[in-house]
Amino acid sequence: MKILSPVSSLDEVDMLVESGAGELYCGLVPQDWTSAYSGALWMNRRSPAGANLSTYEALGALVARAHAQGVPVFLTLNAPVYVERQLPYLASLARRAVDECEVDALIVSDPALLLTLAEMGLGGRVHVSSVASALNTEAVRFYQDLGVGRVILPRGLSLPEIGRISAGVAGAVPLEVFVLNDGCAFEEGLCHTLHHHRVGAFCVDMAGWRLEVERTDGRPVGEDESVRLEAHFQSHREWIWHLNACGSTLSSGGVPLGACGVCAIPAFHQFGIRSVKIAGRQGSPLRKLLGLRLVRAVLARVEAGARPEEVVEWAIHARGARATCESGVMCYYRGPFTMEGASPSHEAGGG
Repeated sequence: MKILSPVSSLDEVDMLVESGAGELYCGLVPQDWTSAYSGALWMNRRSPAGANLSTYEALGALVARAHAQGVPVFLTLNAPVYVERQLPYLASLARRAVDECEVDALIVSDPALLLTLAEMGLGGRVHVSSVASALNTEAVRFYQDLGVGRVILPRGLSLPEIGRISAGVAGAVPLEVFVLNDGCAFEEGLCHTLHHHRVGAFCVDMAGWRLEVERTDGRPVGEDESVRLEAHFQSHREWIWHLNACGSTLSSGGVPLGACGVCAIPAFHQFGIRSVKIAGRQGSPLRKLLGLRLVRAVLARVEAGARPEEVVEWAIHARGARATCESGVMCYYRGPFTMEGASPSHEAGGG
């Protein structure tokens, strides 16, 4: 099982590879796209400002540096949907990224772009993004039939669901899962609200809304009902806060704050998951480094044969937030860490 790390500049490559990244992914937003669509229409799931490369030359240099160390690089083209007039531009960008810059794979969400790339003979280089919402085995098989190279599972799935999907495809298509950093309050592939670097995400802003509740029958809301509703809303605000890095980026102990799935790594290892993904192309180099070190340390214990319970306990201790971990409020994968539905040693887990 490999660790897939975000990267947003050439200067970060050596640091990430030396710290355990087995794969890298990045974004590219050329100036002509920004000129055509401003900052309001993103080419991928990150703002053009700070999270993306801006030239093919920069992308080629980054890929060459990673390839020199045996590490593949994937390029994000994972907006939920593109309009028809954008597809020729994106097809040209994809071809150039693969042929000239030697990108190893393209992370894609929009079915129209996926089909366009398949018709171009690039289907095997497509990694289906979590934004495409492969929520069950049949969805993964659908993408498999299109000849894709990998499917990235959404963060909203439970461990038993991931185990059943992995067993259902039996290694026929490699699977990838999220393991650290950014979260989403909604099912990402079904959310069409805007993210913008100046105004933030819709789901984050919800936490600060003032609310007024009315009964459908017109009667006034009772005092007990008001208390229960406020407790519910406060719980939701706390969850949103944790999903979005607790208002900060790093804990006092130097561990990235925010959504996390490192305790699930033992299960992923047994499921045969090909790669665990750290989110956050927009993060600082320090945040990327410390997140990678945490995931690498947990995976090293799994690969050394430590019992899942020991790995989970070590991970909770390393995060330094036991009460938060045990509450499940920042967990990607809530519920029991069961191996239900898994078949050990799938071929997808090799390498």
